Amino acid sequence: MEVKELIDLGLTKNQARVYLELLKSPGQNPGRLAKKLSIDRSFMYGILNSLINKGLCSYIVKETKKYFYATNPDNLLKEIEEKKSKAVGVVEKLKKINQQPPEGELVSLYEGKAGLKAFVRDFLESDSFCTFGGGGKLDIFEALKYEYPHYLKEFSKKKIKGRLITSPGSKEIMKNIYKSGVDIKVLPNLKSSVSFTLFKNKLVIYSAKEKPFVIVIDDKEISTALKDYFEGIWVMIK
Repeated sequence: MEVKELIDLGLTKNQARVYLELLKSPGQNPGRLAKKLSIDRSFMYGILNSLINKGLCSYIVKETKKYFYATNPDNLLKEIEEKKSKAVGVVEKLKKINQQPPEGELVSLYEGKAGLKAFVRDFLESDSFCTFGGGGKLDIFEALKYEYPHYLKEFSKKKIKGRLITSPGSKEIMKNIYKSGVDIKVLPNLKSSVSFTLFKNKLVIYSAKEKPFVIVIDDKEISTALKDYFEGIWVMIK
């Protein structure tokens, strides 16, 4: 179990370290925890109180001393569910004040981990896709290495169908990633780190050069035109 996985769920680094330590060795006092984890003792009380507020920690008192215990890890899910419930209410309010641009005139730029996650969630709402590219690095899988196994399970569960034109070097990688539901053809000498994906009425441009980013153009006319080009190339490749 890595500290980073708990950080991704909303804990700070020290909260994650203390919680993991209490799971492994329950019934510790703040002084012992501080010494074992090399955390200033004056900070330890604040960390423990924050875990108590999150429902992840409790304590008992023996001879005027407090001894702390980690609570059931399922409580992590409860906090996430509470946040999700609050977020749903906030999102509904935001939708009422959001002035969307006219259909077919929307261009979005996704960058950074949060942006890539937003793009993938949108992609998983489609039922089929076409991708041209994959000759360069696949940094999006590295950036989302903890999330991608869950995304791929959802991809498989929803039975999303896809066609992919990629480089010889990326073919096996793509086969291992998608497992099933995707037909793959190879285009020799494809080396670009830029990929183009079509799903719903959207054109997605993904670049793995340096910092990964995704540009999404929501335009039916552009999407349809490029889909025709893709079909022509697909037929020509044996």
